[in-house]
Amino acid sequence: MGKLSPLMDQYFTIKKQCDDAILLFRMGDFYETFGDDAVVAARDLNITLTSRQKDDAGNKIPLAGIPYHALEAYLPRLVRAGHKVAICEQVEDPKLARGLVRRELVRIVTPGTILDPCMLEEGANNYLAALVREDGLFGLALVDVSTGEFLVSQVSGDGLSSELSSFQPAECVVISAGELPGECRAALAKTSSKIQEVDSSFFDLSLARSALEEHFGEGSLPELGLEDSPLCLRAAGAVLAYLHRTRLDALGHITAIRRYSSRDFMVLDEVTLRNLEIFKSIVDGSKRGTLMGYLDRTLTPTGSRTLRHWLQKPLLSPEAVRGRQDAVEELTREAVLRGELGGCLKGQGDMERLVGRISCGSATPKDLRALHSSLERLPLLFQSLGQARSSCLQEIAGRLELGGLKELADLLARAVVKDPPSSVKDGGVIRDGYHQELDELRAILRDGKGWIARLESQERERTGIRSLKVSFNNVFGYFIEVTRPNIHLVPEDYVRKQTLANAERYVTPALKEMESRVVSAQERSASLEQEIFVSLRSRAADHAGEIQERAAAVGELDALLSLAQAALEGSLVRPEINGSGVISLRESRHPVLDREMRQAFVPNDVYLDQEQSRFIILTGPNMAGKSTFMRQIALTVIMAQIGSYVPASYASLGMVDRIFTRVGAYDDLVAGRSTFMVEMEELANILHSATSHSLILLDEIGRGTSTFDGLSIAWAVTEYIHTRLKAKTVFATHYHQLTQLSDQLPGVVNCNMAVKEEGESITFLRTVIPGATDRSYGVHVARLAGVPEAVVRRAREILKEVERQAVIDVNGKGRPGRPGRSSGKRTPYTQLIFFDSPDGGAGNASHPISDEILALDLDGMTPLEALRLLSDYQRRLKDEDQAT
Repeated sequence: MGKLSPLMDQYFTIKKQCDDAILLFRMGDFYETFGDDAVVAARDLNITLTSRQKDDAGNKIPLAGIPYHALEAYLPRLVRAGHKVAICEQVEDPKLARGLVRRELVRIVTPGTILDPCMLEEGANNYLAALVREDGLFGLALVDVSTGEFLVSQVSGDGLSSELSSFQPAECVVISAGELPGECRAALAKTSSKIQEVDSSFFDLSLARSALEEHFGEGSLPELGLEDSPLCLRAAGAVLAYLHRTRLDALGHITAIRRYSSRDFMVLDEVTLRNLEIFKSIVDGSKRGTLMGYLDRTLTPTGSRTLRHWLQKPLLSPEAVRGRQDAVEELTREAVLRGELGGCLKGQGDMERLVGRISCGSATPKDLRALHSSLERLPLLFQSLGQARSSCLQEIAGRLELGGLKELADLLARAVVKDPPSSVKDGGVIRDGYHQELDELRAILRDGKGWIARLESQERERTGIRSLKVSFNNVFGYFIEVTRPNIHLVPEDYVRKQTLANAERYVTPALKEMESRVVSAQERSASLEQEIFVSLRSRAADHAGEIQERAAAVGELDALLSLAQAALEGSLVRPEINGSGVISLRESRHPVLDREMRQAFVPNDVYLDQEQSRFIILTGPNMAGKSTFMRQIALTVIMAQIGSYVPASYASLGMVDRIFTRVGAYDDLVAGRSTFMVEMEELANILHSATSHSLILLDEIGRGTSTFDGLSIAWAVTEYIHTRLKAKTVFATHYHQLTQLSDQLPGVVNCNMAVKEEGESITFLRTVIPGATDRSYGVHVARLAGVPEAVVRRAREILKEVERQAVIDVNGKGRPGRPGRSSGKRTPYTQLIFFDSPDGGAGNASHPISDEILALDLDGMTPLEALRLLSDYQRRLKDEDQAT
């Protein structure tokens, strides 16, 4: 059994502080990993796995390492693979160490605590979330440590998954993952969020209160809006506790907490964000083809994140929407102003993340120079907005005034060179003339190098050795090198220092004295430059709150300028914001397709109100444009409620509190949920959550089951939404029987996608016209898709037979006939067959089940109760069928 060396004993002592992380242990020029960490690192980084001395049990200890200068390349790969990574540094100079070099754990990097810009997406926030549950409510805290943004909210269990889908935290701190509702775990999984379980003490109320008051100041909780919400307090405290656990103690850039309510914003859940392709394309997950991609003409990372946040949380306040609209309108009209602002914003640094790194102590010399450059542009932006008329732009201008930051900008200009190196260790960061002692040390270094050059010339002259050289290396310092054939010319005052195969190396008393002065000056110069840099960084960190305020203003201005540019390029119009809840669009277009399609996009009118036209049943063939029509309505509403112009010739919209989409079909195979189950779960969420101010888009509800089951569900859902929820709805369906509901329900209207028939070919006109259609053109679409002609021909034959022989049993059993079999009176299949009576009438059914149906109080039933009744009727009819 082997005994651990002092080094390995030190390693295991530090490893106990971060058992759940991969420990990168600094040893000279390498970060080494040992044991299981080494096995994981070798696998995920594709580096060599070896071993060193044996452990206490006599087993060899696995070993894998990376060069210290390659940390920026390897660290992101470990974090993206879902690992926590602990970094242990040597905290004393090995040359000065007595025995084992002292090492300390300096940082634990997790997905939610990243500061390195190369690991962050410029245009998106990187949130760390904390969740705590009590009595069905959740306290939610979100912090982006890279920018200093800190949000808290109290959320119901039903609304939590939508909040998580909106913010997409990179990491979520909880006491127990099992306490989270299933849909919340699913939402976190879809965003690849790392769920981190911690001890319950992280969420202790008294500890949270103490931590927050220590950070923000005693008595600050009422001002922060947290005093009346223990859940928000606990979640916020847990976030701070977790940041400190990862050794992020310098958090001066987190200057405020903003408490928000989901009631102040439109709710867009994960399903809607996905179906409408707000941020990610369904095709490849990229930004291309998304609403964000369409609107994002921002020139700064801060502006892009601001625009993204607006799309995550569209406004519900008409006044706030109109304020942004006024700013966009002014920017679209004033070309000179647009040009000036665009010129100032180009090259603007990411001030939010710059101040984040400065406050956390990880900023580089280039970061300080970038901060100076960004501050230098603020007066130009302020001056450009001096004549702005909209209150929104005036308010932004007020926050852009340099004020007390001018002194900091001047300090950085005086202190830091224009093009500094990436690391202060490389030297040459501080300008000449800024610090007297540093200037003197640099003069010694310059003189020393000149003295050495003169010494070489003098010694060649004195000794007659033309090949004599004065050189330097890290081991022997400065020396005089003489080749072996000239050794007989060496003077007596030369002291031999090293013998080589073809030369001898010497020193002289004068050379040793100068070496001592130069080395001393080098060491002091490097140390002093580091001290000056840290002091400058600290001075900048003192202004974190002021810098963040200016950064937020820059982001808002950039986002507004982006909306104005999109409005001009896309021929968009300013929508009216009405108080009646009406959605009225003339010549509405899909924003993304309108820009990307090669042929002209076909516009359509839209009208939805709260009374006579609140539920559109949309029929028509596949590929005719039903889904596009529905999506463009939703995208237009979202654009309007972030303050953007919209793609139409005229638009008037009322505020929508939530958009629901049930569009497209997919299986959740991992969770064992079929297409139909996924559809029904999404439908259930809509029916439980929608209000009369919501917008619902349904595409082909009920198609994942039998025809009658699907039709029954679609019928019941239509009645429920129309009569109970009274939400504005567009329902695209191939159940043409539903079009009869326009005669029974006052708010239902029929529309269809126009098709032009020419012989056996059809042309999709992409135009929405009033009225219903009973044709789906499925066989035509199959032919267009390239299905073999023999199959298409046979399909036409079967279709004709089915249409001719779609019959209802005269005894009222309600079963359609099959091709080639006739069993009674024929009736068009496009009628609602299960309401027909045995004699062909439509209102005098004598079957007992018909009587029961007529006696039902449909307004008092839930969809689930209706489905249960339908299932019971189906069972009874089957029993009757078997009996006869």
